[in-house]
Amino acid sequence: MDVLKWKTLRHNGILLPPPYIRQNIKLKIKGKHVELTDIQEEMVYQWAKKKDTPYVQDAGFRKNFVNDFMATFDKKTKIRYGDLDFEDAFRLVDQEKEAKLLMTKEERRELAASRKAKREELKQKYGVAMIDGEEVELGNYMAEPPGIFIGRGEHPSRG
Repeated sequence: MDVLKWKTLRHNGILLPPPYIRQNIKLKIKGKHVELTDIQEEMVYQWAKKKDTPYVQDAGFRKNFVNDFMATFDKKTKIRYGDLDFEDAFRLVDQEKEAKLLMTKEERRELAASRKAKREELKQKYGVAMIDGEEVELGNYMAEPPGIFIGRGEHPSRG
């Protein structure tokens, strides 16, 4: 027997991550500079962020990444991992890490406070729903940001 649990629902939807901001990353494929689309550049940037992790040594992880990356190119393009030169992307990620390390305690504290204030503001808008006029807190209201799938263990889709 169906039981009506509520009559009205008001919800602002889920919070989507902000769009990727181009950083004009240069990539060489087989020694030649390639003009990247926004999606391709975002993929290269995400890969570069993983450079100091054990994942990039995992052949399955690399293979899946290259297959997904190849799918963003023309069908005739054939790429192997060894054909890709991520030097520019790696340099950018290293510079970002270095900039974070050079921040003073006060700068880090201010940045953390700013992020917390923004998070609270977004929670007020997206983190609650009204059910029959009663406010209900939501557990998860944010969409997963784009990134490289890590999985657990030897997950076949990792990378």
